[in-house]
Amino acid sequence: MSFSAEVKNELCRVSMQRTCCTRAEAYGALLHASVFSHKEIRFSTENEVVARRLQALLQRAFFVVCEPQRIGCKTQLTLSEPAQIGRIFDALGYDRKSHVTYHLNRNVLEEDCCIAAFLRGVFLMAGTVAGPGKKSHLELKTTHQSLSGEETSLLLDLGLSPKQMRRGSAYILYFKDGTSVEDFLTHIGAPHAAMELMEAKVEKNLRNTINRQVNCETANLAKAADASMRQVAAIRAVLDAHGEEGIPENLRETVYLRLNYPTDTLAELAQRFDPPISKPGLSHRLKKIVELASKED
Repeated sequence: MSFSAEVKNELCRVSMQRTCCTRAEAYGALLHASVFSHKEIRFSTENEVVARRLQALLQRAFFVVCEPQRIGCKTQLTLSEPAQIGRIFDALGYDRKSHVTYHLNRNVLEEDCCIAAFLRGVFLMAGTVAGPGKKSHLELKTTHQSLSGEETSLLLDLGLSPKQMRRGSAYILYFKDGTSVEDFLTHIGAPHAAMELMEAKVEKNLRNTINRQVNCETANLAKAADASMRQVAAIRAVLDAHGEEGIPENLRETVYLRLNYPTDTLAELAQRFDPPISKPGLSHRLKKIVELASKED
């Protein structure tokens, strides 16, 4: 099951207690139905849970009974009786004698809860969202430019700022940042899906932080190992050329410790002195030894 289907299943569990919100959700679904006209209304969906939700919405909001029918891989709900369609048109403030103009009747969406319910209906019919682990992306699609513009206004009323694009004959409203996707899903009644996306984002950020730290530590260890190899090579060059007498007395303890503990970091090696010395002090001594070796070249 896709993540979009999981989200829609969660939305279908939202209570239908408020009459105004039930009507608003049905309104959002109707404006994105396969057909919404004064002669026919037809919903088509691959999700049987969504089909049952649509059936319940029509019955509770408009007292219209419609049985879903399985056609191929999709489930359809079709209304063609003038009395049923007229009941829906009257409730939404449309003229049942003319073709539907895709212009929102904002009188049906007076409260924020109704706007959220309307957008839930829109998502059930025309929404998709990328799942956890993928780049954040949520879309709402319609073939009507005016409807796309008015739905943008609704989203802005909720504090959400969608981007817009055209894909063929479709007009798309979309979010690409994770926070907006999570906020949208929470608004329309899918907080669990929003939390799943949020947790995946936190996990990804944590994993990236750990990887950066590991890479940094690995690079530092490699850098320290290279420096140690150069220091050991310099010491051996001086010893081969002049023996122990070629090393100043104040550097002999440094030589002894570096040769015996070649894998130590500077901080670790500095603690082996008796008494311990500072890391900068040790670095200065090792540079002196490297300079002695360079004079032999």
